[in-house]
Amino acid sequence: SGESGAGKTESTKLLLQHIMSLCKSNSQLEQQILQVNPLLEAFGNAQTVMNDNSSRFGKYIQLRFQKNTVQGAKLSEYLLEKSRVVQQDTGERNFHIFYYMFAGLSSEQKEMYGLLDPSLYRYISGRFGTQEVAEHWKRKYREVCNALDMVGFQEQEQVDMQAILAGVLSLGNVTFEPEESNGSVKVSEASQGWLKAAAVSHKKSSLCVVCPALLRSPAVSCCCSLCADARDSIAKVAYGRVFGWIVCKINELLAENVDPEVELKEIGILDIFGFENFAVNRFEQLCINLANEQLQHFFNHHIFQLEQAAYKEEGLPWETITFNNNEPILNLLLAKPLGLLSLLDEQSAFPQATDKTFVDKLNSSFKGNSHFQTARGRVLGFSIIHYAGKVQYAARGFLEKNRDTVPASVRGLFINSVTPLLIPLHIHHEPRPTLAELMLWLDGLLIFLCPCQHSLMVLMERMYSANPHFVRCIKPNSQKEPGVLDNQVVLLQLRYNGLLETIRIRRDGFSWRPSFEEFAER
Repeated sequence: SGESGAGKTESTKLLLQHIMSLCKSNSQLEQQILQVNPLLEAFGNAQTVMNDNSSRFGKYIQLRFQKNTVQGAKLSEYLLEKSRVVQQDTGERNFHIFYYMFAGLSSEQKEMYGLLDPSLYRYISGRFGTQEVAEHWKRKYREVCNALDMVGFQEQEQVDMQAILAGVLSLGNVTFEPEESNGSVKVSEASQGWLKAAAVSHKKSSLCVVCPALLRSPAVSCCCSLCADARDSIAKVAYGRVFGWIVCKINELLAENVDPEVELKEIGILDIFGFENFAVNRFEQLCINLANEQLQHFFNHHIFQLEQAAYKEEGLPWETITFNNNEPILNLLLAKPLGLLSLLDEQSAFPQATDKTFVDKLNSSFKGNSHFQTARGRVLGFSIIHYAGKVQYAARGFLEKNRDTVPASVRGLFINSVTPLLIPLHIHHEPRPTLAELMLWLDGLLIFLCPCQHSLMVLMERMYSANPHFVRCIKPNSQKEPGVLDNQVVLLQLRYNGLLETIRIRRDGFSWRPSFEEFAER
């Protein structure tokens, strides 16, 4: 754990390399486990103002061993930041893969996918980069292609995948305008070409990522903003399907091939998004920061509460060490029925509710709470005093993102798609739970779970039955500069992470714990 840009993902890669090197068998499987990283980073990482290679999803890696040899691995991914596909703030970029494609595809391939100059695309904000950066992206694109081959993607699957990504970019340029004759809305004349490019068609595959309603009739009976929302929903769902597909293929490749009766040992590594505080913080930042609050509570529980309880049980002379307990913040966010997420779910269930009614509800419910502050002036938002500091959240879009709904016509589009990748693995007609409902609070640790993913209860049981080790990553400076240690930036993190108290309990406590048998024998 640690702030965004503190080095969590790099530390995870180093830890994996170290474990593989200790195995000393150099099997093909061990190399494959290391080689899937470029693929995950290309599709799941992006440049933010805090980090040039920021993980925009959480991952849990399970390594399974038999006689000190890796027999298999499994990857679970949590809460991919799909909203980044359609919107990025100043100084930020979309997911890496879009830029790698522009730099790495040949002119013939770009023509096949209908890709034009990158500066024309709204979803990547017209930002590309210098020639030096483009060369770096070109090398990265080759790495991605090699990783796709290694993971086992067929050539046609790779073509389909890139056709979807190109279609997503073209779809972002589709705009809408009023139909003068009947007062409805239609695709603007200026973006008809983008609409055709979004429905990519070539000799080997045919892909449609546009709403059937838009194709059947020149007019759409809804306002322009609703059409734009539906367009963005299609883009986000399509990208999420591609990412989920990649993870499934990786798990197929890395699955263990052993007798199911054989008991395997396991090491699990949880690499989750870091604490974030941007100029503008949205629903995604609240989810990310809530996860970090939970990890901090999990840390406190193991390092301070369980440790000192053991000393007390043994009757040891011990002066209690106090620590910054963040439980009141978690209660503010997660309590039922009056925690922030419960109120968000409640408001999301009301068709007439708006982001403003949600904020009004928060202001009245948390008046006087020392960890909550109302926004000043006419700003639609609120502030939370997190364990790592105060963060102001812009409330616009909270209800829509929590509902995470996809229009029925768009669902039909994916179900009827000619590209197998876009057809959902399981088609359910029950209403989807909201994102807030998908967060489970269990004795201090939060894990995000999307439908049809790794069983949450199995994951939680494993984490609580295991022996946890905490790797605390410290960000050396706020300028993303190598070799620069800013004492104040480091000290602030040591304080809010509780690491100064941790050093004290490790120094004054009892670090060597032999069993009675070991002690008696010695």
